[in-house]
Amino acid sequence: MNKFRELCQQLEDKIKKSYEQGVTLEDAEKLAGEFLYAQLQVSQQLKTASLDARMRKSGVKAIRAAIYLNIVQNQDGKRPTEANIAAMIDSDKLSNEEQLAYDTAEVSSQELERFYNIFSNAHIFYRGISKGKFE
Repeated sequence: MNKFRELCQQLEDKIKKSYEQGVTLEDAEKLAGEFLYAQLQVSQQLKTASLDARMRKSGVKAIRAAIYLNIVQNQDGKRPTEANIAAMIDSDKLSNEEQLAYDTAEVSSQELERFYNIFSNAHIFYRGISKGKFE
């Protein structure tokens, strides 16, 4: 993932440099290709991140269900209300840890989607410049 972060930083620097210093038609053509390649890289990372988030979501559901069953089955006498059960699940350490891991994975996946969109726009932008379109 560090190589990927380095790639993103390098491309960000190229975007900044192009609007600060300008870009030639030849450079724009190369940059269009580079951003298209970056989209492929992001797509691979996004596949992994999306799968991770989905699996973590399933894990959170399974953990919460197991905690629920444990609470319900281990009650002597009076069963707690659904609100009490929900509070017990929400305050469970394992449930919270897994929820945090899921939230983090989901945010990472969304970040990759944003990179993909940025690189797509950059590709289109530089491709337009390389064709001599300055709209």
